[in-house]
Amino acid sequence: MNNSQSCCSNSDCCAPQNPITRAAPKVGRNDPCPCGNGRKFKKCCGLTNDRG
Repeated sequence: MNNSQSCCSNSDCCAPQNPITRAAPKVGRNDPCPCGNGRKFKKCCGLTNDRG
């Protein structure tokens, strides 16, 4: 097979990719936490413990 012919350049062999959709809207860092405790997401469930 030469470089001008690859599997994914042929629409007959590969199915088109569908975009990823979220079940719920994305939570921003400054939005209230979806767990319901009233804190901001970045101070609650969005807190990371890898800050060295």
